[in-house]
Amino acid sequence: MSVETEYKFAVENIKKVERLLSGIAEPILDRQYQSNVMFDNKEKLMQYTNGRVRVRVLGDTGNKVLTYKKPLRSTNGAKRETEYEVTFFDAKNNIESILKALEFSPTTSYERYRSEWKLDGATITLDEYPFANFIEIEGKQQNIQRVVKKLNFHVADALTDPADTLFQKWRKEHGLSFKAHLRFDDYDK
Repeated sequence: MSVETEYKFAVENIKKVERLLSGIAEPILDRQYQSNVMFDNKEKLMQYTNGRVRVRVLGDTGNKVLTYKKPLRSTNGAKRETEYEVTFFDAKNNIESILKALEFSPTTSYERYRSEWKLDGATITLDEYPFANFIEIEGKQQNIQRVVKKLNFHVADALTDPADTLFQKWRKEHGLSFKAHLRFDDYDK
């Protein structure tokens, strides 16, 4: 079983974080547009089991990532999830056809821009969503705790909700109804 362990923090000033990382971390992914679609079946298996099946499109490369995730109990404020994923080239949308044949259909989606770095054995991602920005620090517990300190974040401020849940909370705080699709052009309508 593959377990993802990460700390996630809200980021106000992206440029400040990018400047800090450029001086101490190795860039591994320049800013890339990504679209993500969640799938579930008519029995709502993912909803009832708190799992997620996601297809991520990586920019205009034709590459996709199929992922299954399921939350685990957090430790020391770190978000933990069972995670299985595979990256592949899929220009003809075959994975969506396979999911449809298995009676899974799209439920929600989101867009973002992502940048990535490596530092002290951890992967750092900066995710720019239409409604907010987040930094995620992923890796082994001891590595991510060390990086959290280097970047002057505090474990007590870590977020454990996925971005789509944080988006729905943001909409509610702003008096907006549920919106299944988080897109740059209409997230606040």
